[in-house]
Amino acid sequence: MPGDSAREGTRRRALLIALFFPATLFAANPYVSFTRVTSPPYALAAGQHIAMIYAIGDNQNVALFVDDFVDDVDRAGTLHIENAVENNQHSFEGDYRRLRKSHPADRYIGVSAFTCSSTERRAEGSEHDAYGERVRRVHSWVDAVCEARLEVRDDRGQHLMTINVHGEGTSPRSTSLTAEERAVAFEQATRYAAFNAADMITPRTVRETIELDASAPSFDEGMAMVESDRLTDARAICEIALRRHRDSAALYYDLGAVCQAAGDVKAARKYFEAAVRLAPNDARYRQQLKRAGER
Repeated sequence: MPGDSAREGTRRRALLIALFFPATLFAANPYVSFTRVTSPPYALAAGQHIAMIYAIGDNQNVALFVDDFVDDVDRAGTLHIENAVENNQHSFEGDYRRLRKSHPADRYIGVSAFTCSSTERRAEGSEHDAYGERVRRVHSWVDAVCEARLEVRDDRGQHLMTINVHGEGTSPRSTSLTAEERAVAFEQATRYAAFNAADMITPRTVRETIELDASAPSFDEGMAMVESDRLTDARAICEIALRRHRDSAALYYDLGAVCQAAGDVKAARKYFEAAVRLAPNDARYRQQLKRAGER
């Protein structure tokens, strides 16, 4: 039948392509993948134990702020944090020897101020009435802002830093705002303030991928080491090849990528810079040099 002949022809063409073109042509571009730990503005050292010991505020959402802050820090997995607020029985003016015994930690954090404010806004809009007719209506909503001040001290009670954060929230729009709708704005603002506070101190583990340049000399040998997670050996192979191929931008680039994955950012910048000097028009090389310079 004609349909069978067409399918057979398609199958034969696919077979010929598989025979005459290497399988690697259809594989994803080669890359090196690695994880690194980010450093936020007030980064605490990864692995430290943190105790949240008190929270003072003029808004009842301060408890929600503490819960969300602790949860977000804990979720990152780089710090160990305990919620030891316990009705604010601890303070920075208290007995630190007793505090260290009941809640041992490397750093103690307290919320010395938490406050929220709101602004009610109105705007005219349109909606359908019960009869399907479009009518004009005045809608109201609330914009809320919550601000928090966190004090961080060491295990001896010495002040290390003060961190100020804020979060913003908005209620649903309504022709007649309810207490529940107003509460939505304050809850959003509180949660964003907590997330911002966590981001200020929490190192986070992120996974990155750098595409490699398969045109580099000795690429196959180096890639075999990368795939086996032997980055030191991959670097050594590239450095040996570099003695014979000083003019290879691709080799400098791959060497920079391997160094970046191994955590040697200084060497990575140096090799990326060399790659860009040799091939200034390659956008991939310039992009990785920029990223390395941002760390």
